[in-house]
Amino acid sequence: MRTRFHKLFWIWQLQKEEAWINEMASHGYGLISVGRITFDFEDIEPDRYGYKAVFRKGASNSDNVRDFLKFMEELGIDNVGHVSFPNYTVVYLRYEKGDENLELYSDIDSKIEYEKTMCDYLNLVAWLNVFAWLLNMFLFIMSMIHNVGNFINLLSVINLVLAIFCFKSIHTRKKKIRDLKAEREIHE
Repeated sequence: MRTRFHKLFWIWQLQKEEAWINEMASHGYGLISVGRITFDFEDIEPDRYGYKAVFRKGASNSDNVRDFLKFMEELGIDNVGHVSFPNYTVVYLRYEKGDENLELYSDIDSKIEYEKTMCDYLNLVAWLNVFAWLLNMFLFIMSMIHNVGNFINLLSVINLVLAIFCFKSIHTRKKKIRDLKAEREIHE
């Protein structure tokens, strides 16, 4: 039986989203397609599959993403779907779950590169929201001067909150990068 869930995860919550998808799989729901806030599941044997949500640089039809998906296919890992962002793509993968979970980024350098890619995108989103916040504040001030009511103030608050969450996530990821670099130095 096919079941659809609507659930919102922010881009900085990719690990939380992946954990939720894997929890659903442990209850017998296998992910078969994905959208921005929609997740389609079918009945499966509980814990048969594991899932990975992978953030990749490049559009869904770029060579980088296509080569990655081809490589995953050669390893026997299925592409369940993807969600595209400007020049970035989140790819959802399904693999036969054995005794271990799939670890795509097993060496420290690839983990650092992955976190840097995520930081680059979050930086872009954060600064776009700061710009939108400033623009909305300017429009709000102009509307107050001309005594015209509007909801621009609400939009400016939303942009500011989104920017703060992005910067908070960037800070967390940069700390993780520093920790990974320190770990790499220990092993060298």
